[in-house]
Amino acid sequence: MTALMRSASLTHYSDLALSVGLVPHDMLAAVGLPRSCFDNTELRIPAASVMRLMELSGEISGEESFGLRLSVTRRLSSFGVVGMLARDEPTLRQALDTLTRYLYLHNESLTTQIHEHGSVTVIEQLLLPSVGAGRQSVELALGALYHTLCLALGKEWQPRSVSFMHPPPANLSWHRSILGSNLLFSQDYNGIALSTSDMDAPLHFADPAMRQQTRQLVRDDLSGKAFTFREEVEQLITAFLPTGRCSADQVAVHLGVDRRTVHRRLEVHGTSFIELLNEIRMEQAQRLMGYGDRKLTDIAGLLGFSSLSAFSRWRRNHALKNADQ
Repeated sequence: MTALMRSASLTHYSDLALSVGLVPHDMLAAVGLPRSCFDNTELRIPAASVMRLMELSGEISGEESFGLRLSVTRRLSSFGVVGMLARDEPTLRQALDTLTRYLYLHNESLTTQIHEHGSVTVIEQLLLPSVGAGRQSVELALGALYHTLCLALGKEWQPRSVSFMHPPPANLSWHRSILGSNLLFSQDYNGIALSTSDMDAPLHFADPAMRQQTRQLVRDDLSGKAFTFREEVEQLITAFLPTGRCSADQVAVHLGVDRRTVHRRLEVHGTSFIELLNEIRMEQAQRLMGYGDRKLTDIAGLLGFSSLSAFSRWRRNHALKNADQ
């Protein structure tokens, strides 16, 4: 199933594109998106096409920070119904929980995972491997998250760190002016770290009465299913790979089913756990190796291999299998 997202993701794209020498409608045509994307924020368009548009815009314009610059325009209202729901939650923790739970209403390709480690909490952003997200798409997503946190915690708030899996750009001036100085690149995840105490900060603009009314208005949307079973498994594989504990058993436990159910339900989607695991590993391997700043031993660990030799054997076997097909 094709992951879709609201055309609101392209709000202000045209202005930024023009400012860096691009022709907005030509860019839409290049990735197969309709011109009406600029006029209607509620179109459901392929997430992969939007991701490609972001990467192509950065490549053609030469603006390494294209996605990050576009994120400056993002507000809670940019998330549509999801933003409306989150805005009136009493605390940041509850607002993030709402955003995490219902983000699929805005973007089916993006999920958020929150990890609390004592005094530090990490908000990690995960994009479906199938949409081909690169630097620009990741920075747009993290930039939008950063501005959401600033809205809740105040303009003076600064994160403990903002981490990206890709290497730093040649020039960090845009990143520092937008995100501050606590930047980390070539990390194991894309996400923002903050103090756990910030999670319980009250949202002073919250309106409990409006929260109830909004939920009643969108209750039909909230009952919808976020992902297919295959997409849920894809997200879990992506999350578990760096831990070295990515297995059908681990995924089954997280989904609350047994291993055989995982295999049986994936068969319905015309695939298997091993096939999905290998597909995601290959996509991640190509992306990480393409960055050019990672040691193979580090990449092996991020892909869940216990050693470089195990990673090398897997690559050889995969190459031989492709050659035979």
